[in-house]
Amino acid sequence: MALKKNDLEAAILAAFKKAKSTPAPSDPKKADEVQEQVNAQLAQDLANAIDAFMRGGDVVQVKVDVVSDPGGVKIGKGTQTGVGKVQ
Repeated sequence: MALKKNDLEAAILAAFKKAKSTPAPSDPKKADEVQEQVNAQLAQDLANAIDAFMRGGDVVQVKVDVVSDPGGVKIGKGTQTGVGKVQ
């Protein structure tokens, strides 16, 4: 399956909206602490979105040609016919 750019964009937008909607603390002295929590959550949400995006695609049409070893013996040659996943 192809990578889903629209899903990634939606997840990133949702992460930023979630961060923006975080209410300010009632105690102004805790503003820095809350901002750090918001930043940490935003970073986690973005990382999860990117991880899901990357793992969502298939790896196809991989061809591997392996040369001979030092003794002149062919090591192998192969072609992927199935679908692989990024892990």
